[in-house]
Order: sequence, then C-alpha cells, then structure tokens
Amino acid sequence: MSKQFVKESELSYQKSAHSWIPTTVHRHTSGLRVVQCKVQQPIYTLAIYVPTLPENDTGEPHTLEHLVFCGSKRFAHRGYLDALALCNFSQGTNAWTYEDVTCYTLTTASEEALANVMAAYLDHVLSPQLRDEQFVTEVYHYDSKGREHGVVFSEVLGSESEEAEVGERRMLQLLFGEDAAYAKSFGGLTRSVAQLTNAEVAEYHKRFYDACNITMVVTGPVGARFEQALEDIPPEILHSSGHDSRRMIPINVPEGPVSARVLFAADSHVGSVQFGWRGPMGSDVETVTALEILLEYLTEEASSPLSMRFVECKRPVASSVVGYVKQSIPTTMFIGFDGVPYGDGGDSEGESGDEDESDDESEDEGKSEDEEEEESEPEDEDESKSDESGDDITRLLDEGYFAELLKIELERIYTTKFDGDAQALRRAVEQYGQRLAKRMESHADDTLQTTIGIDIVASHFATGKFAVGTRARIFDVVAELAQRPIEYWLELLKTWLMDARTCHVCTVPDATMSARLDAERQQIEEANAATVVDAAAHDQRIALAVEANRVDLPATVRAGIPEPDAGGTSALPHTQLCAEAHGPLAAVQVLRSDTQFVNVRLHVPMAAMPEALRPFLALFQGLLFNTDVQLPVGAVHEGAKLTEPLHVSYAAMDQQLAELTTSRGSSVGMGVEPFVSSWTDEVFVVSLHTTPEKYADAVRCIVQAIVFGSFVTERISTVAQNLLADIAQIKRDGRDVLTACVARLSAQDQVGRPRWITNHVSLFDQERVLRQVMRDAASVAVYLDEIRRVLVHAPGMFLSLGMSDTDDAQQLTNTFVREWQTCMDAYSQYVPISEQPNDPFAIPRESRLPQLSEPLRVHVTLRSIQASFAAICVPCALREHPPSEADFDTQLARLPARDFYALQLLLELLHRTDGPLFNAVRGMGLAYGAYFELRERQGQLMFLCSRASNVSGAILAMRALVERVGEHWDEYVGAFEVAMARSALVFSAVDEQVTPGSVLMMCVVSAIDGFASVDLRNKWRAAHLRAVTIDDMRRVFDTYVRRLVDPQVPAIHVVLTPPGTQLEPELGSFSRRSLNEI
Repeated sequence: MSKQFVKESELSYQKSAHSWIPTTVHRHTSGLRVVQCKVQQPIYTLAIYVPTLPENDTGEPHTLEHLVFCGSKRFAHRGYLDALALCNFSQGTNAWTYEDVTCYTLTTASEEALANVMAAYLDHVLSPQLRDEQFVTEVYHYDSKGREHGVVFSEVLGSESEEAEVGERRMLQLLFGEDAAYAKSFGGLTRSVAQLTNAEVAEYHKRFYDACNITMVVTGPVGARFEQALEDIPPEILHSSGHDSRRMIPINVPEGPVSARVLFAADSHVGSVQFGWRGPMGSDVETVTALEILLEYLTEEASSPLSMRFVECKRPVASSVVGYVKQSIPTTMFIGFDGVPYGDGGDSEGESGDEDESDDESEDEGKSEDEEEEESEPEDEDESKSDESGDDITRLLDEGYFAELLKIELERIYTTKFDGDAQALRRAVEQYGQRLAKRMESHADDTLQTTIGIDIVASHFATGKFAVGTRARIFDVVAELAQRPIEYWLELLKTWLMDARTCHVCTVPDATMSARLDAERQQIEEANAATVVDAAAHDQRIALAVEANRVDLPATVRAGIPEPDAGGTSALPHTQLCAEAHGPLAAVQVLRSDTQFVNVRLHVPMAAMPEALRPFLALFQGLLFNTDVQLPVGAVHEGAKLTEPLHVSYAAMDQQLAELTTSRGSSVGMGVEPFVSSWTDEVFVVSLHTTPEKYADAVRCIVQAIVFGSFVTERISTVAQNLLADIAQIKRDGRDVLTACVARLSAQDQVGRPRWITNHVSLFDQERVLRQVMRDAASVAVYLDEIRRVLVHAPGMFLSLGMSDTDDAQQLTNTFVREWQTCMDAYSQYVPISEQPNDPFAIPRESRLPQLSEPLRVHVTLRSIQASFAAICVPCALREHPPSEADFDTQLARLPARDFYALQLLLELLHRTDGPLFNAVRGMGLAYGAYFELRERQGQLMFLCSRASNVSGAILAMRALVERVGEHWDEYVGAFEVAMARSALVFSAVDEQVTPGSVLMMCVVSAIDGFASVDLRNKWRAAHLRAVTIDDMRRVFDTYVRRLVDPQVPAIHVVLTPPGTQLEPELGSFSRRSLNEI
C-alpha cells in the first residue's frame, strides 16, 4: 500500500500446531488501523472495533450502536447502508456492545462485495447523523397514554430482570467496585435509558468515536482489490479530530463486600450461584491459558471434579456447572452453578415449579395436598434437607453457604493432588488443544476476531500502546503447558482460586417480583401520561419523528448502489461420495474436505418406536453418555476381548470419551437441545468428532455406551432431577416458551397412531414424566433398555462421515461396522436386521397442523418476563425438494418449486434489516425483533415478534403492513428490492456451506430432501431463484402471506406476556391459558 496507509507490521497466527494464517497491520494517517488476516474460506468478515467504556447506567455505548445505522453525514438516507450491504452478498450489517468495546460487523461472500460496503460503513461509524427523530424511535419515547417504546428500551426491558443479567451485574460490582466502568450497565437500565438525551449520546460519540481510536479487522482471502478499496476511501471519511480516548483502567482491588444475594422474577424453585475472581492481565497469555484449562478440567465434563461433587451426585445441588475466563482488564474468572434448589426445592423429588397463575393439572389431579406430599416426600424427614455429603438443601441459596461447600471441595482437590491422578492436567491440556484446533478449523474467522479484539481493547485501556499478536502462537503455549509438572497446576489452583479474593452472588427466584414490576410500570405510565398536556400534539410529534426516520431511498440513490459480480463467490472445496454400506447401515455418505478431523453422524429411524417408550426418549438421551456401562464377556476393552464382565462407572466412561473425542452428543431429531421440537423428530442422532488416529477407539467407546449402558436407579434419578431443573430455567425464557407453545399447538396427534415424538419430548410432557421418574426411578430402567433394543435393531440406519482427502472412506466405514458388530455379538438381545429400506433418507413428511374450523388464539402469561413475544402460524404446504424420483434435470426444467422460492424471496424482501416489516414494527419502537419464517418441513408460515414493549401494537402494525403491501404493491416490490433479496439469499447459500461440519450437515439435509448431493441442491436453488418473477411473488403474497391477516383463516395465534398485560380488542378474542393448559 501507499498514500493513506502504511504497513506497520507483519505476523502470523497459528491455525494449528503446524499451519499459519498470514496477517498484516496497516496504519492510516489518521491513526485508524486495519488488520488483515488471510483466512482461506469462502466468506469475508469485517469488524470495526471501537473501544468504549460506560460511564453510567444509561447505556450510551449500546444506544450509540443502534443510532449509527440510521444514516451518516455523507450517506444521509436511512436504510442506505443495509441496502448497500444486502445488495453485496450479505445479510446486512450488525453490531454488538460489551463492557469495554463496541463492534460493528459485516460478513459477505466476496472480496468485491466487502470492498463496496467498507467506505459507507466507516462513514456511518465515524460520522452518524444522530438526529433527534432517530433517538425517538430507535431509543426511547412514550405515547400520550404514557406507554414507553423504543427499540433500545424494548431490548433492555426484555433482559434487565433476567436471572443471568441480574447476577452478572451484581458480580461485576463486587469484583471491580460499584463506581468502576465494568460495574456500569453498558446496555442500559430502563429507568436510566428513559433519562438519556440525544445530546448526551452525541457527546459520547465525540469522545470515543474518533478515527485514531478505531481498528478494523478483516478476515478472508483478501487481496489487491480490497487493498485498493482501502486507498480509495475519501480522506474526509477517516479524518481525525484528535479525540484520543485511551486511558488506563484502574486495576486496584476494591474494598467492600464479596458476596450478595439478588432476586429475579420467577416462580420456579431453582436459582443459581456464581463465583468470581480477578485474574492476571491478559498479556500474561500462558497463565491465562493455564487458568482456562484448569477451569475446564474442574467443570467441562460429567467426570470433572466439580460436576461429580455438585451435579452428577446422588442428590444434585445444581443441574450444571461451567467455568471460564473473561477477557476484562484484568481478566476475570468465573465458576457458575445453575439449577440450584431454592428453599425446599418446591418438591424434594424434583418439581421445577409453575410459571403461571393456575393450579398444576397433572396426573395428581383430585388428590389432596397431604396425599401428594406423602407420595413425593421421602420417609426420612432429614433426607429432604441433606444428602450423603451433608449438604443442607434448604440453605443452598443462603449467602455464604454454597461458598463454603466450594471452598471445601477445592481444598480436597488440592490436598489429594487432583485425586491422585498425576496425568489429569496433561490430559486436560491435550483436550483443550484439540478443541482449540476444532474451533480454528470450523470458525477461524470468529476465533481470530475474538483474539485480535482482546488485544485491541488491551492496547487502549491497559497498555496505551497498540499491539496485536499476543496469542498468535497459542498452540506453542499449549504445547509448553503440556510439559508442566503437577506442582505447577497445584500452585495455579491455590494462588488464583483458593487464596485469592473470592466473590459470589446467589441469584434467587422471587414469585412476587413480577407483580411489583407490573405495578411500577403502571405508575410510570401514569406519571408519563400526566406530563402530556396535549395528547394529539404529543402523538403528532412522535408520528413526525417516525416519518422523518422512515426508510425511503430515492431512485437516484438506488441506482448508485454497486453490485458485485456473482462469479466472485466461492464454496468450500469438497467431494461428496458414497461408501459401500453393510452390516447395520443402509447407506453411508462421505464428505472429503480440508480437515484434520473425522466427523461422524449416525442417524437411526424411530418411526417404529412404540408409544409406551416415547415419553422416555429425552431421559434416554440425557443418560446415553452419562451412565455406567456393563461390558459383557466378549466385548473389547483396552484392545482385548473380555473373558469376564467388567463394570465401568459413568465417570470413567466419560473421561475415556473426553480423551478420545473433541465433542460427542446425541439428540432426538437434528437438534442438540432437549425439550425442543425438531423437523426430524422421528430420527435419533448420535455424533462424534475425533482425530483419525483415535477414530477406531472413539467409535468403539461410543457404540459400547449405546449398547451396554447400564440404567441404574441412581443415575436415572440424578439425570431426571437435573433435567427438571433445566426445564425450570427454560420456562423463564420467553423465546423458548413461545417456541414450545407453538410446537405443541401446531402438532396435532393423529387417532390410531403413536403421538408425535416432538410432543412427547416437549417441556410440557416432560415435566410430568420426569416427576413420575423421580417418584419411582427403579421402574424406568426397563423402558430405557427397551428403547435401546429398538434403536439398535432399527432398519434404515445411515452414517455420514466427514474426513480429509487422504482418509480411506471404506476403511473408516468398515471400522465402524466392525466395532458395531463386535458389540452386537456380545449383546444378548441382538437379532440381525433382515432387510434394509430402499431409501433410508426417505423420511415421511406429513402435515401435523390441527384441522381448525376457526382461529385458535391463546394468551399465555409468564411472570419471569417483562417484554412480550408473539407468533402467528398458518398452513403453507409449499415444498422445496424434487417432487418425485424422476430424472433430476427433467424435473428441474419444469421448476416445480417456483412458488416456494418466490415466497422465500418475498419474505426476505419484507423482513430484511431496514425493510418494510422492520420499519413497521421496530421502526416504531414497538419491539426489538419482528420477522416472517417459512417452515417448509412443518408446512407452516409464521410471523414472529420478540421482546415487544407493545405486543398488540406490533401485531397490528404487521397487519397494516400486509394490507398496504397488497394495495401498493409496486411501492414495496420492484426490481431493486428483488435484486437485494436475491443477493441476501446468495449469501445464505454460501454461509451454510463454509466449514467441513456445515457442509456435512448439508449433505444430510440434502439427502433427506431428495437431492443426490449438495451440489445438485445448489443447482436446484440457483435455477429457481433466477426464474422467480415479481408476478410469482405477487401470487404467493396473495395466496400465503395474506393468510396471516385474514380473520377467516384458521390460524394459530400465541401471545406470551407478563401477567399484567392486556391485549387490544382489535386482535380478536384470546383464551387466557396457563402453561399447564397448553
């Protein structure tokens, strides 16, 4: 480069122990720096880092993050930036704010596209308009009735009373002191946001958003085109006014309390406990990395010491534990326990509590309270208060009690020298290195952005001198740590955790808080309304602000938006083929790519799973790699066949799996979370990720866990109790509860057939089932054994293997079959599969929507939320995949999926960032999120709204928009809008095939959808998108989108709100239900 930019330094980041990513740093005359990381991948990422510190709780950094996108000095039209980004192979711009940095991001599918957007993006960041009208809609206002609105306000309203938010805020105050920047709310608190002014935001921008403070990091195979685009940026865009915001964050340890007990709104009988410590400065990479490894050793696996002591014990005192290092200044370390019983836990047998206002309707209906108590409580009264470790269950969330338990356990670990295992930490280092290598392979761009971002913030607020690359040789650091003796790790434990100042926060559910918050909000609205002298004039001012901030790009501006060459996009190089299937396998997919791992996915059909077994599938999934294993005679252990049975504890099995795999898991359907509906719920999936040299042992261990898992009462009870605690936490999250409600109401079971598995594994059914399990865990083992028997005998299993170009696909397949068959030979109930299906990928698609004669409108209240959520679901039977097994090209020539892609294109056009739906709902400050979703496999078209401050207004705004689009079609849908939507979908197609893992997943999805390969799917999609016309889009709008607003269509409406919310009559008549009545 020359002229504006000069090369400041060159370095390389390790991608693995033996490969590197070339990186250069250039400096502009203004002081702005550009870091280029030449990652070989199909996408390009850009991140503009602005070091920022909150100075109060008004959320100035977060508010500014929103206002930056509303228009800039040289690109004044609202919506220009995102229109530019969407026309250039992306899903638009985005941003995030943390305690000490704000980052503006863009991901595109070509270098030219990245270059086209860069200058305008920088101008928005450095020279935003920050007009008062923008503040009204994007940040905060109240209407003439006193009701508060604004995008930032809605977002904060939905999060500030959540358990994690409340606990973390208090923890940072303890760690840094209440006056420290880290103790302030960078996102803002609602009452403080309401006091913030636009002038204060403008002043904050002046102090922090100078070019001399900013660093731009770019990843991807960038070259001369990008570098020329940098030089072509007009100098006035990068002008610096000399406002250097560098300062040294004080690192003195605060005086004051080290513990606190805080409340959050919820009915359930579980809370959380978090412990925090101040760590070393981030520049001490070796110590920070060692602490990350130590915390993972303590918490990562089921066999980790803290997991075994507190989570996987006979009577759990937490449902999960996690340990991690946060890159603050100095670093901070955390160990957090979730699902901690509160009081008597509501029910000592695992009840998670109700999040609604009605009585629990369950199998216990009709019993007296005394009868229920006798049935659920253990005979020994002392048993309900303490377990075999002496833990008093009723005191776990008392301030200081859990801290003493953790202190005792850490002392035990130290005294026993990691349970007498001298190699424990060496193995932990190796596992850490493998997970790091996996992250660098799958998400090198994100990993580098995070790594470099840490250095950028440290340069600004810790050292005062710009430097990146402190973690460039991270694999060398890991290799050195692998040589450290056990004494090093013991000293690390003692110095940073045992002897250091320990802070802890108990986060306690409060069933009365929701009512108090509702009352406070009512008082605020009344006070706001009292300030309004002229209601009509007040609302008119808001309407004028909304109009002034409306997206309206003139034709001349649209014509000037550059569009990249579609030939500039690429895909991850790969080869897809099939290996010979035999043994239990009906088919084997193989994906070759540039990877150092073997990725395995085993798919087992469950359509024949008996009705009586389906309720226990979620428990089976939770136990599969988390229970003891009873190896019979003939099974292979440590390279030899056993001559007598061998019992392997769950902890030993978990440790072995941790050593052999970088990750492993199982799921009902294609998802990974329990209690969540999946589009392939009739398939059980087992996955593992390992290295080629460990592949055979890893497969053997996984198969032995499947075939020989011993479902003992203690493990059943422990896992069931932890799953119940997980349900209690899920029921506090508005988005999760809305998803569960929609899934339940839109999946109607059919008479004469087993209930859908998705209904059996929903949180509604599982709460009841798991309570029954807790009452009689011993009787459940027979069901779990039978589930195993059905799975291992299921015809139609198919295996998907991801591997490098040098691995032998058939050898890996044969190894899997050999290990499977060896286990089957020792499995007493095994009967060979006599016949395989012709097409194992042919998973039936059937509409599950109920046959409604009129709309179903349900209003559910949840005490744990302060913002509202909504969903409207209508039937939509459009299909993307080929309709038959006829010749592919012959079918493609007829374009049978034209309407599907026309609707997909239309929805992208309508709900894009700064698009029509965005402006109708978010632009009015009614909700944080609003979008349409086409769920092809469920046969549904949906409208979804999240974190709404006025959910009725958001739904009515969507309705009005659909009517306007129908009446003024040409104003909303033209050649420019269609081209923008097509470009965004091109990016989506590239983005879902960026890593070896994502392409393997697309192989699976493509096969299920009837495509012989991912390449043919891409060809199918590209041909259809090119063929779609505006007339096609109008047809699907009239046929499908209008259904969302047609009162005669039997749609499913679900609105989830805080208890005090009243819905507007214009929405129609809603039945008010509790969660138990869904």
